[in-house]
Amino acid sequence: MSSNDVWARCGDCGAELKQDDKVCPKCNSTRKSYERETMARIGLSVSTKVKHKRKGKGTLIEMIGNRWKSSRDPELKEGVREDMVIDRERNEYHHITRDAQTGEITHEEHEKLTEHNKKEVK
Repeated sequence: MSSNDVWARCGDCGAELKQDDKVCPKCNSTRKSYERETMARIGLSVSTKVKHKRKGKGTLIEMIGNRWKSSRDPELKEGVREDMVIDRERNEYHHITRDAQTGEITHEEHEKLTEHNKKEVK
């Protein structure tokens, strides 16, 4: 901050004071009024997960999920939204990842569940 920037106001008349001003140039008061503004943002994100199980056996038939997830990518500071569908009866796997701020698709997979399960984990 340079000495010419306004950093306070006079406590009596409200005139703008610079950092070098010891007294108000208008009313010669030494009272100073400081103002500080701070902003904070709190965001809520909703995640859903639905599981469809076979009656009696309890095995999972279908799972549908939508969630927010943080990202290590510096370009995706707001995180990502993941949409996932796993359907064992139809042998389908769908996974879509979107930028949480813009909605732009960053990753998309549509394949058979049996093929997805065979992929090597890196």
